[in-house]
Amino acid sequence: MAKTRREFTPEFKREAVALLESSGRPQMQIAAELGIQPSMLRQWRTGLMGGSPPPRVAGSPGAASASSVASPSDQAAEIARLRRELDRTRMERDVLKKRMARPVRKVANEDACDWSAQTYPACRHGAAAKMESRTSRAS
Repeated sequence: MAKTRREFTPEFKREAVALLESSGRPQMQIAAELGIQPSMLRQWRTGLMGGSPPPRVAGSPGAASASSVASPSDQAAEIARLRRELDRTRMERDVLKKRMARPVRKVANEDACDWSAQTYPACRHGAAAKMESRTSRAS
């Protein structure tokens, strides 16, 4: 006994394709929920889109086509750029590690350091404390 072929209204097809486009869920999942084959949903989408395949999202499987593969020289330039960026990031990390490893000194008289904070914003109390200790030794 042969199965009768199911027919779907154009409205159902449009709504199914709209659900596929708006939900962001996999085609297999939506097709299973609607009780249809994924290939049917794919054909409806292609038919409604005018025969052009949908644009692929970057990072999704199969997103890179043969026309979007970079040439070897472009790939080498990208690798060199990424290596420079990695080196710079490693240097920044090392500087921050060293900075965090140093103990923080407290100055007894913070009022004496007011000029230091304006002159040397990166070194809030260190310069004033050194200057104060030098002037006290000299007198």
